[in-house]
Amino acid sequence: MSSITNKIRASAPRNSELLAILSETDHAQPALEQHRRHVDDLNNELSAIRERISRLDKQRAKELKEHQKYRDSVMKRFAYRVSGKTDKFEAKAEKEEKEYFAVLQQERQAKEMEEHLREMRSKAIEVQSDLEVELNRHTEAQQQLDNLYDSIFQGPTPAFPDEDRLEENARNCLKSYQNARMVVETEQHVVHLLTEAQERVYKALNYTEEALSHSRMDMFGGGTLSDMMERNALDKAESQLGQMLSLVRQAQRASQKVQDLPAVGIAQGSLLGDVFFDNIFSDMAFHDKIKDSRAGLYRARDSLRHQLTLAKARHQDAEQDLILHTESLKRAREELQNARQAIFERVAYGHLDDPAYAMEQPPPYQLGT
Repeated sequence: MSSITNKIRASAPRNSELLAILSETDHAQPALEQHRRHVDDLNNELSAIRERISRLDKQRAKELKEHQKYRDSVMKRFAYRVSGKTDKFEAKAEKEEKEYFAVLQQERQAKEMEEHLREMRSKAIEVQSDLEVELNRHTEAQQQLDNLYDSIFQGPTPAFPDEDRLEENARNCLKSYQNARMVVETEQHVVHLLTEAQERVYKALNYTEEALSHSRMDMFGGGTLSDMMERNALDKAESQLGQMLSLVRQAQRASQKVQDLPAVGIAQGSLLGDVFFDNIFSDMAFHDKIKDSRAGLYRARDSLRHQLTLAKARHQDAEQDLILHTESLKRAREELQNARQAIFERVAYGHLDDPAYAMEQPPPYQLGT
Protein backbone atom coordinates (compact mmCIF):
# COMPACT_ATOMS: atom_id res chain seq x y z
CA MET A 1 0.00 0.00 0.00
CA SER A 2 2.90 2.36 0.73
CA SER A 3 3.94 2.14 -2.94
CA ILE A 4 0.43 3.26 -3.99
CA THR A 5 0.53 6.11 -1.51
CA ASN A 6 3.93 7.17 -2.73
CA LYS A 7 2.73 7.00 -6.33
CA ILE A 8 -0.29 9.15 -5.51
CA ARG A 9 1.84 11.71 -3.72
CA ALA A 10 4.41 11.74 -6.49
CA SER A 11 1.69 12.25 -9.13
CA ALA A 12 -0.03 15.14 -7.34
CA PRO A 13 2.18 18.00 -8.67
CA ARG A 14 1.95 16.72 -12.26
CA ASN A 15 -1.80 16.29 -11.89
CA SER A 16 -2.12 19.92 -10.75
CA GLU A 17 0.06 21.11 -13.62
CA LEU A 18 -1.97 19.24 -16.23
CA LEU A 19 -5.28 20.51 -14.83
CA ALA A 20 -3.93 24.08 -15.02
CA ILE A 21 -2.97 23.60 -18.69
CA LEU A 22 -6.45 22.26 -19.47
CA SER A 23 -8.04 25.25 -17.81
CA GLU A 24 -5.83 27.66 -19.78
CA THR A 25 -6.56 26.00 -23.13
CA ASP A 26 -10.22 24.93 -22.83
CA HIS A 27 -11.13 27.76 -25.20
CA ALA A 28 -8.89 26.49 -28.02
CA GLN A 29 -11.19 23.91 -29.64
CA PRO A 30 -14.36 26.04 -30.04
CA ALA A 31 -12.29 29.10 -31.00
CA LEU A 32 -10.40 27.10 -33.62
CA GLU A 33 -13.61 25.71 -35.10
CA GLN A 34 -14.99 29.25 -35.43
CA HIS A 35 -11.77 30.51 -37.03
CA ARG A 36 -11.62 27.63 -39.50
CA ARG A 37 -15.15 28.47 -40.64
CA HIS A 38 -14.09 32.10 -40.99
CA VAL A 39 -11.05 31.19 -43.11
CA ASP A 40 -13.20 28.90 -45.29
CA ASP A 41 -15.68 31.75 -45.74
CA LEU A 42 -12.88 34.13 -46.79
CA ASN A 43 -11.49 31.51 -49.20
CA ASN A 44 -14.92 31.23 -50.83
CA GLU A 45 -15.19 35.02 -51.10
CA LEU A 46 -11.72 35.21 -52.62
CA SER A 47 -12.55 32.51 -55.14
CA ALA A 48 -15.72 34.35 -56.16
CA ILE A 49 -14.01 37.75 -56.48
CA ARG A 50 -11.19 36.26 -58.56
CA GLU A 51 -13.70 34.71 -60.94
CA ARG A 52 -15.39 38.13 -61.17
CA ILE A 53 -12.04 39.82 -61.91
CA SER A 54 -11.38 37.30 -64.68
CA ARG A 55 -14.78 37.97 -66.26
CA LEU A 56 -14.34 41.73 -65.94
CA ASP A 57 -10.88 41.57 -67.49
CA LYS A 58 -12.28 39.88 -70.59
CA GLN A 59 -15.20 42.31 -70.70
CA ARG A 60 -12.85 45.28 -70.29
CA ALA A 61 -10.73 44.15 -73.23
CA LYS A 62 -13.86 43.84 -75.38
CA GLU A 63 -15.21 47.25 -74.34
CA LEU A 64 -11.79 48.85 -74.93
CA LYS A 65 -11.82 47.73 -78.55
CA GLU A 66 -15.28 49.24 -79.06
CA HIS A 67 -14.27 52.43 -77.27
CA GLN A 68 -11.06 52.82 -79.29
CA LYS A 69 -12.91 52.14 -82.52
CA TYR A 70 -15.08 55.22 -82.02
CA ARG A 71 -12.47 57.33 -80.27
CA ASP A 72 -9.82 56.90 -82.99
CA SER A 73 -11.99 56.50 -86.10
CA VAL A 74 -11.66 59.69 -88.13
CA MET A 75 -13.51 58.12 -91.05
CA LYS A 76 -16.53 57.18 -88.92
CA ARG A 77 -16.70 60.69 -87.53
CA PHE A 78 -16.44 62.15 -91.01
CA ALA A 79 -19.17 59.81 -92.34
CA TYR A 80 -21.55 60.82 -89.56
CA ARG A 81 -20.76 64.51 -90.15
CA VAL A 82 -21.39 64.25 -93.91
CA SER A 83 -24.74 62.55 -93.24
CA GLY A 84 -25.65 65.23 -90.71
CA LYS A 85 -25.70 62.78 -87.82
CA THR A 86 -22.85 64.17 -85.73
CA ASP A 87 -25.00 64.02 -82.59
CA LYS A 88 -25.61 60.33 -83.20
CA PHE A 89 -21.87 59.71 -83.48
CA GLU A 90 -21.20 61.59 -80.24
CA ALA A 91 -23.94 59.65 -78.47
CA LYS A 92 -22.51 56.36 -79.67
CA ALA A 93 -19.00 57.44 -78.68
CA GLU A 94 -20.27 58.41 -75.23
CA LYS A 95 -22.05 55.10 -74.83
CA GLU A 96 -18.90 53.13 -75.69
CA GLU A 97 -16.79 55.32 -73.42
CA LYS A 98 -19.25 54.97 -70.57
CA GLU A 99 -19.42 51.19 -70.87
CA TYR A 100 -15.62 50.88 -71.03
CA PHE A 101 -14.94 53.07 -68.00
CA ALA A 102 -17.76 51.42 -66.06
CA VAL A 103 -16.12 48.01 -66.55
CA LEU A 104 -12.70 49.50 -65.80
CA GLN A 105 -14.02 50.90 -62.53
CA GLN A 106 -15.72 47.62 -61.57
CA GLU A 107 -12.50 45.71 -62.23
CA ARG A 108 -10.44 48.10 -60.12
CA GLN A 109 -12.94 47.91 -57.26
CA ALA A 110 -12.97 44.11 -57.52
CA LYS A 111 -9.18 44.08 -57.23
CA GLU A 112 -9.38 46.34 -54.16
CA MET A 113 -11.87 43.91 -52.67
CA GLU A 114 -9.54 41.01 -53.44
CA GLU A 115 -6.69 42.78 -51.60
CA HIS A 116 -8.99 43.53 -48.66
CA LEU A 117 -10.04 39.87 -48.43
CA ARG A 118 -6.43 38.67 -48.73
CA GLU A 119 -5.43 40.84 -45.79
CA MET A 120 -8.33 39.55 -43.72
CA ARG A 121 -7.45 35.94 -44.55
CA SER A 122 -3.78 36.49 -43.71
CA LYS A 123 -4.66 37.81 -40.25
CA ALA A 124 -7.19 35.02 -39.70
CA ILE A 125 -4.62 32.35 -40.61
CA GLU A 126 -2.16 33.82 -38.09
CA VAL A 127 -4.77 33.56 -35.34
CA GLN A 128 -5.68 30.05 -36.49
CA SER A 129 -2.04 28.95 -36.20
CA ASP A 130 -1.86 30.24 -32.63
CA LEU A 131 -5.08 28.42 -31.75
CA GLU A 132 -3.77 25.19 -33.27
CA VAL A 133 -0.75 25.41 -30.96
CA GLU A 134 -3.10 25.94 -27.99
CA LEU A 135 -5.28 23.01 -29.04
CA ASN A 136 -2.21 20.78 -29.31
CA ARG A 137 -1.22 21.78 -25.77
CA HIS A 138 -4.74 20.97 -24.59
CA THR A 139 -4.83 17.60 -26.37
CA GLU A 140 -1.42 16.56 -25.07
CA ALA A 141 -2.27 17.61 -21.52
CA GLN A 142 -5.58 15.72 -21.67
CA GLN A 143 -3.84 12.62 -22.98
CA GLN A 144 -1.22 12.74 -20.24
CA LEU A 145 -3.90 13.26 -17.60
CA ASP A 146 -5.89 10.33 -18.98
CA ASN A 147 -2.76 8.17 -18.88
CA LEU A 148 -2.11 9.24 -15.32
CA TYR A 149 -5.64 8.33 -14.23
CA ASP A 150 -5.78 5.17 -16.35
CA SER A 151 -2.80 3.85 -14.45
CA ILE A 152 -5.13 3.79 -11.43
CA PHE A 153 -8.70 3.94 -12.79
CA GLN A 154 -8.68 1.77 -15.88
CA GLY A 155 -12.12 2.04 -17.58
CA PRO A 156 -15.33 1.81 -15.56
CA THR A 157 -14.80 1.28 -11.85
CA PRO A 158 -17.83 -0.55 -10.38
CA ALA A 159 -16.17 -0.57 -6.98
CA PHE A 160 -16.20 3.23 -7.08
CA PRO A 161 -19.53 4.31 -8.65
CA ASP A 162 -19.09 7.91 -7.46
CA GLU A 163 -15.90 8.19 -9.50
CA ASP A 164 -17.71 7.02 -12.65
CA ARG A 165 -20.59 9.42 -12.02
CA LEU A 166 -18.33 12.40 -11.39
CA GLU A 167 -16.19 11.55 -14.41
CA GLU A 168 -19.29 11.53 -16.62
CA ASN A 169 -20.42 14.81 -15.07
CA ALA A 170 -17.04 16.39 -15.83
CA ARG A 171 -17.29 15.26 -19.47
CA ASN A 172 -20.79 16.71 -19.78
CA CYS A 173 -19.68 19.98 -18.20
CA LEU A 174 -16.81 20.20 -20.67
CA LYS A 175 -19.22 19.73 -23.61
CA SER A 176 -21.52 22.42 -22.23
CA TYR A 177 -18.56 24.74 -21.74
CA GLN A 178 -17.38 24.18 -25.31
CA ASN A 179 -20.88 24.87 -26.68
CA ALA A 180 -21.08 28.07 -24.65
CA ARG A 181 -17.61 29.05 -25.77
CA MET A 182 -18.59 28.52 -29.39
CA VAL A 183 -21.48 30.97 -28.99
CA VAL A 184 -19.10 33.54 -27.47
CA GLU A 185 -16.58 33.10 -30.28
CA THR A 186 -19.30 33.43 -32.92
CA GLU A 187 -20.87 36.56 -31.44
CA GLN A 188 -17.44 38.11 -30.88
CA HIS A 189 -16.64 37.45 -34.53
CA VAL A 190 -19.92 39.05 -35.60
CA VAL A 191 -19.22 42.12 -33.46
CA HIS A 192 -15.78 42.44 -35.06
CA LEU A 193 -17.18 42.16 -38.61
CA LEU A 194 -20.02 44.64 -37.99
CA THR A 195 -17.60 47.07 -36.34
CA GLU A 196 -15.41 46.90 -39.43
CA ALA A 197 -18.48 47.36 -41.62
CA GLN A 198 -19.50 50.43 -39.61
CA GLU A 199 -16.08 51.99 -40.18
CA ARG A 200 -16.52 51.42 -43.92
CA VAL A 201 -19.94 53.09 -44.03
CA TYR A 202 -18.54 56.15 -42.22
CA LYS A 203 -15.74 56.38 -44.79
CA ALA A 204 -18.29 56.03 -47.61
CA LEU A 205 -20.29 58.89 -46.08
CA ASN A 206 -17.19 61.07 -45.85
CA TYR A 207 -16.37 60.47 -49.50
CA THR A 208 -20.00 61.19 -50.45
CA GLU A 209 -19.87 64.50 -48.56
CA GLU A 210 -16.67 65.28 -50.46
CA ALA A 211 -18.44 64.50 -53.74
CA LEU A 212 -21.31 66.81 -52.78
CA SER A 213 -18.83 69.60 -52.10
CA HIS A 214 -17.27 69.20 -55.55
CA SER A 215 -20.75 68.92 -57.04
CA ARG A 216 -21.73 72.31 -55.57
CA MET A 217 -18.63 73.85 -57.10
CA ASP A 218 -19.52 72.21 -60.42
CA MET A 219 -22.97 73.80 -60.40
CA PHE A 220 -21.33 77.20 -60.07
CA GLY A 221 -18.90 76.75 -62.95
CA GLY A 222 -16.30 74.43 -61.44
CA GLY A 223 -15.67 72.83 -64.81
CA THR A 224 -13.97 69.57 -65.73
CA LEU A 225 -11.69 69.54 -62.69
CA SER A 226 -14.68 69.60 -60.33
CA ASP A 227 -16.30 66.79 -62.35
CA MET A 228 -13.19 64.64 -62.05
CA MET A 229 -12.80 65.24 -58.31
CA GLU A 230 -16.49 64.54 -57.81
CA ARG A 231 -16.26 61.23 -59.68
CA ASN A 232 -13.09 60.28 -57.83
CA ALA A 233 -14.78 60.79 -54.46
CA LEU A 234 -17.81 58.77 -55.57
CA ASP A 235 -15.55 56.01 -56.82
CA LYS A 236 -13.90 55.80 -53.38
CA ALA A 237 -17.31 55.84 -51.69
CA GLU A 238 -18.46 52.92 -53.84
CA SER A 239 -15.30 50.97 -52.98
CA GLN A 240 -15.96 51.45 -49.26
CA LEU A 241 -19.60 50.47 -49.75
CA GLY A 242 -18.55 47.23 -51.46
CA GLN A 243 -16.26 46.33 -48.57
CA MET A 244 -19.00 47.14 -46.06
CA LEU A 245 -21.49 44.86 -47.82
CA SER A 246 -18.89 42.06 -47.96
CA LEU A 247 -18.31 42.33 -44.20
CA VAL A 248 -22.05 42.25 -43.51
CA ARG A 249 -22.44 39.13 -45.67
CA GLN A 250 -19.65 37.45 -43.67
CA ALA A 251 -21.44 38.37 -40.44
CA GLN A 252 -24.69 36.92 -41.79
CA ARG A 253 -23.00 33.65 -42.64
CA ALA A 254 -21.61 33.51 -39.11
CA SER A 255 -24.97 34.29 -37.49
CA GLN A 256 -28.49 34.09 -38.90
CA LYS A 257 -29.48 36.86 -36.46
CA VAL A 258 -27.72 39.48 -38.59
CA GLN A 259 -30.30 41.04 -40.91
CA ASP A 260 -30.02 42.57 -44.39
CA LEU A 261 -29.26 46.26 -44.68
CA PRO A 262 -31.59 48.64 -46.51
CA ALA A 263 -30.83 48.87 -50.23
CA VAL A 264 -28.01 51.34 -50.88
CA GLY A 265 -25.98 52.43 -53.91
CA ILE A 266 -23.63 55.19 -55.02
CA ALA A 267 -24.57 57.56 -57.84
CA GLN A 268 -22.41 57.24 -60.94
CA GLY A 269 -22.24 59.35 -64.07
CA SER A 270 -20.37 59.66 -67.34
CA LEU A 271 -17.30 61.87 -67.41
CA LEU A 272 -17.50 62.27 -71.20
CA GLY A 273 -21.15 63.21 -70.87
CA ASP A 274 -20.22 65.93 -68.42
CA VAL A 275 -17.66 67.30 -70.87
CA PHE A 276 -19.96 67.40 -73.90
CA PHE A 277 -23.34 67.95 -72.31
CA ASP A 278 -22.47 69.78 -69.10
CA ASN A 279 -24.99 72.36 -67.96
CA ILE A 280 -26.56 73.63 -64.75
CA PHE A 281 -29.58 71.36 -65.11
CA SER A 282 -27.57 68.15 -65.53
CA ASP A 283 -25.31 69.23 -62.64
CA MET A 284 -28.30 69.84 -60.38
CA ALA A 285 -29.88 66.50 -61.32
CA PHE A 286 -26.70 64.63 -60.54
CA HIS A 287 -26.26 66.60 -57.29
CA ASP A 288 -29.68 65.26 -56.23
CA LYS A 289 -28.58 61.72 -57.07
CA ILE A 290 -25.56 62.11 -54.81
CA LYS A 291 -27.83 63.37 -52.03
CA ASP A 292 -30.00 60.26 -52.53
CA SER A 293 -26.88 58.12 -52.18
CA ARG A 294 -26.01 59.90 -48.96
CA ALA A 295 -29.53 59.30 -47.62
CA GLY A 296 -29.21 55.59 -48.45
CA LEU A 297 -25.86 55.43 -46.64
CA TYR A 298 -27.41 57.11 -43.60
CA ARG A 299 -30.13 54.45 -43.54
CA ALA A 300 -27.51 51.71 -43.83
CA ARG A 301 -25.48 53.35 -41.07
CA ASP A 302 -28.49 53.46 -38.73
CA SER A 303 -29.37 49.82 -39.45
CA LEU A 304 -25.76 48.81 -38.90
CA ARG A 305 -25.63 50.68 -35.59
CA HIS A 306 -28.75 48.87 -34.42
CA GLN A 307 -27.49 45.45 -35.44
CA LEU A 308 -24.09 46.10 -33.86
CA THR A 309 -25.81 47.04 -30.61
CA LEU A 310 -27.80 43.80 -30.71
CA ALA A 311 -24.68 41.77 -31.52
CA LYS A 312 -22.79 43.33 -28.60
CA ALA A 313 -25.70 42.51 -26.29
CA ARG A 314 -25.75 38.89 -27.52
CA HIS A 315 -22.00 38.69 -27.00
CA GLN A 316 -22.32 40.04 -23.46
CA ASP A 317 -25.10 37.56 -22.64
CA ALA A 318 -23.02 34.73 -24.09
CA GLU A 319 -20.03 35.73 -21.98
CA GLN A 320 -22.16 35.71 -18.83
CA ASP A 321 -23.42 32.24 -19.75
CA LEU A 322 -19.83 31.14 -20.40
CA ILE A 323 -18.81 32.31 -16.92
CA LEU A 324 -21.44 30.00 -15.41
CA HIS A 325 -20.29 27.05 -17.51
CA THR A 326 -16.65 27.79 -16.70
CA GLU A 327 -17.42 27.66 -12.99
CA SER A 328 -19.44 24.47 -13.43
CA LEU A 329 -16.57 22.83 -15.29
CA LYS A 330 -14.09 23.94 -12.63
CA ARG A 331 -16.30 22.53 -9.85
CA ALA A 332 -16.85 19.27 -11.74
CA ARG A 333 -13.13 18.78 -12.19
CA GLU A 334 -12.43 19.61 -8.56
CA GLU A 335 -15.13 17.21 -7.37
CA LEU A 336 -13.71 14.46 -9.58
CA GLN A 337 -10.19 15.17 -8.37
CA ASN A 338 -11.28 15.17 -4.71
CA ALA A 339 -13.22 11.92 -5.17
CA ARG A 340 -10.20 10.27 -6.75
CA GLN A 341 -7.96 11.47 -3.94
CA ALA A 342 -10.43 10.05 -1.43
CA ILE A 343 -10.25 6.71 -3.23
CA PHE A 344 -6.46 6.91 -3.21
CA GLU A 345 -6.51 7.38 0.54
CA ARG A 346 -9.00 4.56 1.10
CA VAL A 347 -6.92 2.19 -1.02
CA ALA A 348 -3.67 3.27 0.58
CA TYR A 349 -4.89 2.67 4.13
CA GLY A 350 -6.91 -0.47 3.41
CA HIS A 351 -10.33 0.93 4.37
CA LEU A 352 -12.24 0.05 1.21
CA ASP A 353 -14.87 -1.95 3.12
CA ASP A 354 -15.09 0.30 6.17
CA PRO A 355 -18.40 2.26 5.94
CA ALA A 356 -17.33 4.58 8.71
CA TYR A 357 -14.15 5.53 6.87
CA ALA A 358 -16.02 5.89 3.61
CA MET A 359 -17.92 8.76 5.19
CA GLU A 360 -14.71 10.52 6.11
CA GLN A 361 -13.35 12.58 3.28
CA PRO A 362 -9.75 13.76 3.16
CA PRO A 363 -9.03 17.45 2.90
CA PRO A 364 -10.00 18.53 -0.65
CA TYR A 365 -7.19 18.75 -3.14
CA GLN A 366 -6.87 22.39 -4.14
CA LEU A 367 -6.23 23.02 -7.81
CA GLY A 368 -3.17 25.08 -8.56
CA THR A 369 -1.44 24.46 -5.20
